[in-house]
Amino acid sequence: MSRKSIIASLFSSIAMLGAANSIASPVRLDIQSAWPLSLPASGQSAQHFTDKIKETAGDELRVKLYSAGKLVPSLEIFDAVQQGSLDAGYTSPLYVAGRFPALQLFGGVPFGPSALSYLDWVYNGGGLDIWRDIYAKQGVMTLPCGLMDSEAGGWYNFEINSVDDLKGKKIRFAGLAGEVMKKSGASVVLLSGGDIYPNLERGVIDGTEFSMPAIDAAMGFEKVAKYYYLPGWHQPAAITELIINKRKWDSMTKTQQTLIEDTCKETQLWTVMSTTQDNALAIEKFKAAGTQIKSFPPAVLEAFKASTKEVMDEQANKDADFKRTLESLRTYQEKTALWSEYRGS
Repeated sequence: MSRKSIIASLFSSIAMLGAANSIASPVRLDIQSAWPLSLPASGQSAQHFTDKIKETAGDELRVKLYSAGKLVPSLEIFDAVQQGSLDAGYTSPLYVAGRFPALQLFGGVPFGPSALSYLDWVYNGGGLDIWRDIYAKQGVMTLPCGLMDSEAGGWYNFEINSVDDLKGKKIRFAGLAGEVMKKSGASVVLLSGGDIYPNLERGVIDGTEFSMPAIDAAMGFEKVAKYYYLPGWHQPAAITELIINKRKWDSMTKTQQTLIEDTCKETQLWTVMSTTQDNALAIEKFKAAGTQIKSFPPAVLEAFKASTKEVMDEQANKDADFKRTLESLRTYQEKTALWSEYRGS
């Protein structure tokens, strides 16, 4: 072989090697849900996301989904993802709000926007930029990946006729609403989903909020609580998230990242549509079981609303990230107020 042929062959081999290296390497993504995979909306949404990725990604993304507690406790998912011992988690920003107060405004806002308005603020009003900036400092990437409609007001073994009825009661609440309940005199505890039922059954707690009727039905709370309050005030909408270790995320191609983001957006639509009929059936189930369906008296709601403003202002004064997030949300609400008024939401 001539020198010219050898050089040509060498360049050809280098070109082929470069082409091979430009092909995306398959990415394995181990994800743990914060909720049992059978749980409507939250756990089932994690399963839906995973199934859709498997349908569309082929070998580019190899996803393995684990149910709650299989690898780490649900409330430790963020730490595991941050440290890289877990690639990703399907969870709620409320579970780390104690460390990052601003995240409460992404998990659910008392007397806040409706589901679609909430999502519009996140994507089009600057919310997501702030959310990701907070997480980036912790080495974590977040993707909104589930959208849930209004939650119920909660389960209680006592009636709430005035704010005074909450004084001294131990209640499971999360996020900003938990701070509102504290101002009402309740003793608030944060428990993961699996710990609520036994604590309510044993009387360790007197009440709990958890989610919408379809999810509450799966938890069986009607067996251990007498009163169910509808509608909820503390979370007119909720966003669940897929968090991914930032180094893992950055190692992916743009195509792989886009596929995950687009699948999360589809999962949000699926989630919010998945429970409407089931919510109605769940309420029928509760009534049949003897549950007393109640509504919060107007005076109680007014007290909660006043306390909510106090809590928001206090949090904003203490935490710069909370302040800029709250300002972003309030600016969005001011810009859209006229349309919201005419459409009734």
